[in-house]
Amino acid sequence: MKIIKLNNKHSHIKLKNILDNRNTIRNEKLTLNVKNIINNVKINGDTALYKYAKKFDKISVKRNQLKLNLNYKISNLSVDINILKSFRLAIKNITKFHKLQYPSNIIKKENNIILQSQWKAIDSVGLYVPGGKAFYPSSLIMNVVPAKIAGVKRIVCVTPPSKEINHYFLALIKELKIDEVYFVGGAQAIAALAIGTKTIKPVNKIFGPGNAFVAEAKRQLFGKVGIDLIAGPSEIVVVANKNNNPKWVASDLIAQAEHDANAQSILITDNTKFADLVLLEVKKLSQLSQKKQIIEKSLSTNGIVLIVNNINECSNVINEIAPEHLHIQIKSYKKLLSKINNAGGIFLGEYSTEAFGDYIVGTNHVLPTSGAAKFSSGLGVLDFMKRNSIVQINSKSFDKLKQDTINMSSIEGLDAHKMSVKIRQKN
Repeated sequence: MKIIKLNNKHSHIKLKNILDNRNTIRNEKLTLNVKNIINNVKINGDTALYKYAKKFDKISVKRNQLKLNLNYKISNLSVDINILKSFRLAIKNITKFHKLQYPSNIIKKENNIILQSQWKAIDSVGLYVPGGKAFYPSSLIMNVVPAKIAGVKRIVCVTPPSKEINHYFLALIKELKIDEVYFVGGAQAIAALAIGTKTIKPVNKIFGPGNAFVAEAKRQLFGKVGIDLIAGPSEIVVVANKNNNPKWVASDLIAQAEHDANAQSILITDNTKFADLVLLEVKKLSQLSQKKQIIEKSLSTNGIVLIVNNINECSNVINEIAPEHLHIQIKSYKKLLSKINNAGGIFLGEYSTEAFGDYIVGTNHVLPTSGAAKFSSGLGVLDFMKRNSIVQINSKSFDKLKQDTINMSSIEGLDAHKMSVKIRQKN
């Protein structure tokens, strides 16, 4: 992990340059390949999906196999009942917390004018569920639960075809009562959800993580369809000092690094000796992980230790990083928290390891990355809804507002706007 002492202008510039590099430069070859895939799906529909399943997934999908047959029982699947109980508890906790996010409609009556703000669920959404080694059942839950609470009528899941589909995926599809699932992955899945084919009807908005092809397809199709976000590599900032447990801190840095070689783990501390102890524990604990090579590459390439003069005054640095996850372990976390504006998920105290947020407590683990926490939030019920504004004016309020509207439209040179008011004036 790189060690940067934030004690001068040069060190702050160095950090800024590192953060700026989080936003991956567009790959022109990838962009063109995805564009071609989208066009092929647009022209050839299901036939293109069969072709790409064979090319990319090495699976021959027949015409009647594109849609998952849901005629099975959870009891017949090879799943550990105790693990399934854990997922059920997660669904329960996520549901409880997300129900509190459901918005209220607004109605304002004043001066013979009625104004309303009315929330409605999006009609249909598509959820991309990665397959193979990258399959995360928890991400399926994090997307489906708020969609259900919002009242989305049609929830479609797509997942790459495989010779043996994950049984926990099958179990959770049943638990969550999803009745429309298709075997299609990559950019072609996003294209099918956005454009539609003979088998797959298009949706209004697409959610869920994926590889570079999936992210690029989302980017290209945004506007034709809504998207949740363009997710980058996972990130965490841990704030700790000499009063914290270096082994615990090391485990939190490693937990984020195991996601991806491009993941970024940052430690902020005011004590060089403590930082050395943490780095020593990082080396020890990394050896115990099955993902040792990924962790080592992630930490050596993207890991940073920031040494600050006053740990209670590091809010500016955190707000500039705008991390996906922020774990404040110091005892004075309340004082620091009050100054934090930019962070996706915030975890307070030594015991609030970020893993609880990923799985079980009830908050959502789909969070903004690459500094996007400066302008966006984690996934929630509102992401599956849209708001209508309703205006009702009678003759009295018309008379009161007509001249002001005429005046303003005149300044902007919009004569038809002015005419639409004047034509309603009494003779």
